[in-house]
Amino acid sequence: MTVRWEKDDTNADKVSRYFQNILKTLNIPPAAEHIIRHNSPNPDIPFQQAFHDILEESQPKTKSDHNLLIFHYAGHGFIKNGQLTFAETATAEKTLNAGNCLFKDTGLIPDSVHLDILLIFDCCYIGHIATRAPIISNRVVEILAATSTQIPRNRILPENTFTAKLAEEIACRKRSGHQYVEFADVFQTLRSRGERDRLRPTHALLVGVESVVLPLDGSCAVDPVTVAPMCTALFSVSVAKEMTAEELRQLSSWMKNLPCFAGLEVDKVYPGKARCLILRSALSVYTKLHRVQGYSLIAEDVRAPIDLDNLV
Repeated sequence: MTVRWEKDDTNADKVSRYFQNILKTLNIPPAAEHIIRHNSPNPDIPFQQAFHDILEESQPKTKSDHNLLIFHYAGHGFIKNGQLTFAETATAEKTLNAGNCLFKDTGLIPDSVHLDILLIFDCCYIGHIATRAPIISNRVVEILAATSTQIPRNRILPENTFTAKLAEEIACRKRSGHQYVEFADVFQTLRSRGERDRLRPTHALLVGVESVVLPLDGSCAVDPVTVAPMCTALFSVSVAKEMTAEELRQLSSWMKNLPCFAGLEVDKVYPGKARCLILRSALSVYTKLHRVQGYSLIAEDVRAPIDLDNLV
């Protein structure tokens, strides 16, 4: 499902075409388009109805089915009274509360219903994601968003938008023969190019600790797990129980045997009543743990620590 305003000032109609290109690359049928009408007295109602209709339509028909709903919005967006709000133009004279539908309602779906949801926001979105319990879920609700840019949204050319960059990266991976695409990994690549593209995307998981993965047709010669990460993260992990030296050695050995895409290693261990581990990993690995209780980001894309004793 792709959504835009009828009379927005961001060329959202052209941006929506890039989203349709993403679906075509992934061999997914074209998305239904919901256009928020300029003259609608209450645009929230038809939007909510359209979203709930497609949410119902996407529900798995059998217990063995596992479906995916992809939602895309292009245009202006901001946080108003704690809710994600879509705006027709930069002046925000006409707005629509999208938060209840997209966050609250999708989070209420029972874990027994195997429906993953990927939300792509091509708008400035910085939302507060609540701390999550470390629970393994059968579902994923994942967000990819443009977040911030150095250029006002209505002055970004369609080919330079977040959606266009997503489409370009996914198509590039298909041409390169990747077997599949993981959206957290695509986010990691776009984040690493943020300075060049003047775009700083964000990623969040509302439900689950995994990322949406979709197959790519083609030569399928490249297994993505063999590709080293383009961006890393340094983060802390609080461990409730005391770990023995042997357990730490086993943990380190296990990490070293992981495929190189993870980039996971122990950086430091701080003993105490509860140990604190400082770990390094691919940003795509950490981002799935962000806001999970016990995990805290320290820094992104950091190099090896400086040896202060040997500074010249």
